[in-house]
Parts: sequence; structure tokens; C-alpha cells
Amino acid sequence: MLEHLAAIAADGILLGLIYAIAGLGLSLVLGIMGIVNVAHSAFIMLGSFFAFELFERLGIDPIISFFLALPVFFVLGTVVYRMLLTRLERVAQAQGLVAMFGLMVLIENLGTIVWTTDTRVITASYTNSSVVVGGLFIAKVKLIAGILALALTAIFWAFLRFTLVGRAIRAMSQNRDAAMSAGIDVRRLSTMMFGLGIACAGAAGVALAMIFPFSPNTQVQWLAWAFLVVILGGLGNVANTLVAGLIVGLLQTLCAAFLPFDYVYLVLYVLLAAVLVLRREGLTLAVRRAI
Repeated sequence: MLEHLAAIAADGILLGLIYAIAGLGLSLVLGIMGIVNVAHSAFIMLGSFFAFELFERLGIDPIISFFLALPVFFVLGTVVYRMLLTRLERVAQAQGLVAMFGLMVLIENLGTIVWTTDTRVITASYTNSSVVVGGLFIAKVKLIAGILALALTAIFWAFLRFTLVGRAIRAMSQNRDAAMSAGIDVRRLSTMMFGLGIACAGAAGVALAMIFPFSPNTQVQWLAWAFLVVILGGLGNVANTLVAGLIVGLLQTLCAAFLPFDYVYLVLYVLLAAVLVLRREGLTLAVRRAI
């Protein structure tokens, strides 16, 4: 029994690390820039198909695709910010939310046109193999994806905590006007921050595609998961987002182990609703502390 619980916990932790990076970009963009990027999950979906196309057409391993996705989706994010979000800076937040929802629908429909609604999987050489860690058999693909996710989270934390640019971003999140008065190029940093958020989404899509089947429609599920992580962990905080991702991952594996499959997602969606009710400030919470 103890070994079974330990295996469930290990599986949940690895899954939670991936959920953490799925929510990290959303958390940082929302907490630092105040943008409710509901299109975040659509970029996660694009990340999955990015890895799929590289694997199927060029034979590139998803591990390499994980790192390739970072610069590719960073550039994509900066383009979206420059072309769309800079035009919405002076409009009401509700209008910006509608615009991002429209972008999400557009990306999903374009994905359906290009890849249809068929479910795809990525089967690498290590997909169906396991490793023994501390007496536990762990799927090698989950271990690899979890390690990649943890490394990316650590890089984001170190970047925001220790670099000059990261400190400027934190200053901008605390007081945008004061940051501008101090000579910080807020527009440039905002473009960079949004690009980093989308880069994180693309990398998360690659990690998720290593484990789960996916289609253009699965982005709706990842949107719910990402928001659940953000609401549990708070806005703009890397460490709290990591903890929230671990909680969601552990909860999912525990439910999957002891409940019928049909109830797993029900429990998580109920949790999402409950957190929104209990934390009434929800996504309007202002970031009152440094990252």
C-alpha cells in the first residue's frame, strides 16, 4: 500500500511540475502586466503541434523541441504583443479580454483546419520505458518532462530574481508609473514579458505532448488547468505557481487512483469553482509583493 501511494505521489509530482509551467506564463503575464490572456492555452496547443511536426517530419526529439520552442514562441509572443496588445492599451479591460478570446478561437480554428480534430500522439524511443528510482518504477517520459519543467521554472525564477532586467520587470509590476519615471522602458519590458509568457506556454505544450494525446480541441482543458494553477498559486509568483502545479498534479493522480475516470475531471473543475468562490478577488487580485 505504501509503495502504491509513493508511486502515485511521484507520478503526481512529475505531472504537477508540467502543470506549473503550463500556468507560469499565464500567471506572470496576468500578475505583472494585468493582461488576462485567455489565448494562453491556444499557444500551449501550438507548442504540442510544434513538437509533433518536428518529430514526424524531421525526426527531432521532443527534448530538443522543448528548447527550440522557447525562442520560436518568444518571437511569436512579441509579434502578438506588438500587433494586437499595443492597440488595446487604452481600451477597457473587458474589450482586451474579448480580443484575447477572439485570438484563442482563431488559433483553435486554424489548428483544426491544418491538423483536423484527429487526436495525435508523440511516440519517442523512451515513451514506453520506465526507470527505477528509489525502488519505484517511473515512466521515463514523465521523468524527462518533469525535469525539463523544473529546470525551466528555476530559470524563470532566477531570471526575475537576480538579473537587472528581471528586477526592472518586478519594479514595473509594483508601480508602472514609477518605473517609467525611473527611466525604465516599460513598453520594451512589456513586450519581453509577454514573449516570455508565450515561450513558457509553447514549452509547456511540448512537455504535455510527450505524455498526453492532443488535438486542437484539448486547449480548452489546458486553459482550465492553467487558470486553476494561477488561482491556487496567486499572480506573478513563480514559487507559488510551482506549489500550485504540484497540488493539482497530486490531486489528479490521487483521484485517478481511487475514483472512476469520469469523476477525475469533475473533481478538478469543482475545485476550480470552489477556489473562485472562496478567493473572491480571483483574477482581479493585485500583486502586492515581489516575485
